[in-house]
Amino acid sequence: MASIPPSLGGQPLPLYLSAQQPAERNRLTAALRLIWVIPQAIVLYFVYIAAFFVAIVGWFGALFTGELPGFAEDFLSGVVRWGARVSGYFYFLTDDYPAYTLEQEPNYAIQIAVPPRVPLNRLAVLFRIILVIPGAIVAGLAGSGLGVLSVGSWFMITFTGAQPIPLYEATRTIIRFQVRLAGYFWMLTAEYPWGLLGDATATNERADGSGWEIQLSDGGRYAVIAALVIGVIYALFNYA
Repeated sequence: MASIPPSLGGQPLPLYLSAQQPAERNRLTAALRLIWVIPQAIVLYFVYIAAFFVAIVGWFGALFTGELPGFAEDFLSGVVRWGARVSGYFYFLTDDYPAYTLEQEPNYAIQIAVPPRVPLNRLAVLFRIILVIPGAIVAGLAGSGLGVLSVGSWFMITFTGAQPIPLYEATRTIIRFQVRLAGYFWMLTAEYPWGLLGDATATNERADGSGWEIQLSDGGRYAVIAALVIGVIYALFNYA
């Protein structure tokens, strides 16, 4: 696993996500993915309730000291880590069932890297719930579109045993944005998750995704844009 990219000019780092596309897909677990993920969703529901109260304590700590308390950082990092594994499993980044744990799983196909703790801007902490709204809107729209794209992934894996590379790349990119947004919201980083594509780079070659840097083919970039457009259309029809 590659090391986390160094901070440029002393600027805070976002969270990073790494995911490696399986060489072979399990058609049975893909076909029943919606059922297999239910126990994880139930347990995570209660974990997120606990995270809410830990975050409140952490928010007060960060507001008065300029740093997220260590216990809150450890717990909330674990919550984001676990949530990323479950999201990645549900949206077909991997066929390996995620562990029920907040701890790191070094051998799991999906990894996140939380940057070293840095001082937080207390004013940004105070208005965190407001500052996060634009990113949450983008994440919600892209997430709605990802739900539609995942139907295509489900169909392709279940019936052909393969997932188109652009769908995999788009899924990985959108989930990374959601992870970065969660990291910012939970005060694990001071870096706002600017842009759905973030620091993804263009490539004409297939990248296995095993490093922290995300590379997108033209097809993957178009798939991300398609997910966002689908999300916007869905929102217009449902909330207009």
